[in-house]
Amino acid sequence: MYTTVKESVLLMTIGAMTALSLPLVVWSAAADSTAGSETAVIVPSTNFTATRGLTQTASAEPMGDGRLTFSLTGTWYRQDSSFNANVPQKDADITTGIAAFSFGVNPYIDVFASIAGYGLLTEKNDFGLGSVTGGIQGSLPLPKRSPVFLGAQMAVIGGTSSDQINTNIPDGYNYLETRTGYDFMGKIIETLFLGSESLGIKFHFNQGVVFSTQAGHSKLLLLGGGIQGQVHPMLVLGIEGNSRTSLDSLNVRTDPLWLTPSIMVRTPYNFNVLVGGDISLSNNRTMGTAVRALEPYRLFGGVTFSFDLLAGKRKAALEKARREVAERAEMQRRMREARARTERLARKAYEDSVAMAKARDMEARRADSLAQKAREDSISLADLKRKLEEEKSKRSDAEKQLLSTGLLLLDAVYFESGRAEISINSFPYLNIIGKMLTKYPKLQIEVSGHTDNIGRFDANMNLSQARADAVRRYLIQVAPELLGRISARGYGLSQPKAPNTNAAGRKMNRRVELQVLNKEMLREYN
Repeated sequence: MYTTVKESVLLMTIGAMTALSLPLVVWSAAADSTAGSETAVIVPSTNFTATRGLTQTASAEPMGDGRLTFSLTGTWYRQDSSFNANVPQKDADITTGIAAFSFGVNPYIDVFASIAGYGLLTEKNDFGLGSVTGGIQGSLPLPKRSPVFLGAQMAVIGGTSSDQINTNIPDGYNYLETRTGYDFMGKIIETLFLGSESLGIKFHFNQGVVFSTQAGHSKLLLLGGGIQGQVHPMLVLGIEGNSRTSLDSLNVRTDPLWLTPSIMVRTPYNFNVLVGGDISLSNNRTMGTAVRALEPYRLFGGVTFSFDLLAGKRKAALEKARREVAERAEMQRRMREARARTERLARKAYEDSVAMAKARDMEARRADSLAQKAREDSISLADLKRKLEEEKSKRSDAEKQLLSTGLLLLDAVYFESGRAEISINSFPYLNIIGKMLTKYPKLQIEVSGHTDNIGRFDANMNLSQARADAVRRYLIQVAPELLGRISARGYGLSQPKAPNTNAAGRKMNRRVELQVLNKEMLREYN
């Protein structure tokens, strides 16, 4: 008779859960269409103790650094028969509730705790506090892409219950939830993960031992295994088997052995919903008064709330990594531009060397011509001095400043903000400056570029160098004979002439100057 009832309950439970899964799939698809990008946030599947896994089979996967999870689970079954004084009376409704939490201390260590309550609904109802459990779970730091997870779990079960529902050896679905003594539990956990957290399959295996402090209670062997099918990002189907038997007298078939199908709906709103049932596979005992280890079935349901407390920190780290990638790409682009500019300068240097040779030939011919003419004209020293004085009197203010101080501010040279192209309005002024410099061939001239302190240091250095180069090239264009004796250098913000604390000071610091490098030669022109 018992086998028939068990098979009927099994068929009814599987049929009910299959029927229930259809509207859940429809609901999850609708939620998927409305949640948008949030569906990518998958809340982990958890068990009764709020660690990862199926209902009573733990996963070796860690919760994750900074993840806080709460779960509430309720169970119910009816006492099918009352065969001795150690079990509730026939037709009693037996319920338990478990409140649990877990927290990911780091990427490999989780802590968890739970508290249970119970209710015996009979002619004389009885309610009370169940077991209090606390423990720690650790996972080996295997490579991130490894499909295998290995871990261990240790827990203390505090027997604060005022009444053990089943006192027959380890009998009853809720034996560990309503203990009156204290137990120590250790588990080895293995998980094989194929696929992704959204769509995939997981295999969980548990082997554990429970040591009791109560006299007369033998050590228990806990065995569990399950298959977790993640058939949709929001839907998880599970099937698991669990066994609890005495290490001193192993009898898996007659001690508690049960099958657990379950359905979990995961939402993108930080909570999951769980429904399922336990179906007894235990055979009746033929000896002793504890005839039946488990009642034919138990039903349960629950909700889980899970929060990633470090989500903001992880998002900031991701944004930082993205910025670093962008900065590296920008640096590579600048390096390519620098190489191209170097190649252009090399070509320009070759062209300038050819032009310089031509200029030297021209200068030599001109010097010869002048010498010949000087000889021919027999210009006296007095005439030369007189002409020099006349020339000095005709010098412009710019010439006088350059020859007296060795420094000339090019105050009529303009650039667009942040760029190195010379404004067309500056060309007439630079034409005058270029022609002026040809009159003093013994001077070595440096075009120096300067900026204010707005912007990054390296950007200001590059801008000042580019502007100095632009002015040098234009002066050589105007007066090719300057090629061999004019250079360019960018100083950025390193040589301010005024404080950068106000607009007027910064404007004064944004400048291009001509500087005589061999100032000892100024005496010849003064």
